[in-house]
Amino acid sequence: MEILTGIVKNLVVIVVVAGFLELLLPDSSMRPFVRFTIGLFIIIAIINPLLSVFYSGNDLKSLAWDLPWEYSDGTGFEDIGVQVNKDIQNTGNQAIKQKVEEQINSLAMLVPGVRDLETEIDLDAEGRGLSQVTLVIVSNRSGSSSSGDSIAAFSSREEELQNQEEIKDKLTSMMKNLYGLEESKLKIKFEGG
Repeated sequence: MEILTGIVKNLVVIVVVAGFLELLLPDSSMRPFVRFTIGLFIIIAIINPLLSVFYSGNDLKSLAWDLPWEYSDGTGFEDIGVQVNKDIQNTGNQAIKQKVEEQINSLAMLVPGVRDLETEIDLDAEGRGLSQVTLVIVSNRSGSSSSGDSIAAFSSREEELQNQEEIKDKLTSMMKNLYGLEESKLKIKFEGG
């Protein structure tokens, strides 16, 4: 009896909706399509309760919320993601650091008096800028002074200090102009050569 009342209720609703559609739609070529659609609804309204009788014991768990899931808090994935992100940033920062060091080496070698150079840069915490640049320069010496001539050695040392100061000024100016680096972030050291 329950099935019959369900079928009758559905059919009454479909007939009422069909009556309104017949009134609202003018006589046109769409009327056969509307009747076809209403016929499909009538078939569904009749077949659906009948099928529920035949398959009443078989509850199909086909919907996603019916399936059992094992839930995890997911914190492990977040930690792994953060670590992967840090690794990617570190790899990128190392590549940038190496390229900038090579670039600074190439530019500094153009300064007269610089024979060999070792550059070490430090990136800021975010990896977006230079926080410290250290240049260790092996300068050219024009000649070795004799130990017997103390005045020549003294003037040679003075000349060497003056050359080092010129090299330091040129490199500082170059780093300011090309990289926007402040003097406080630049360290220049000289080693004998």
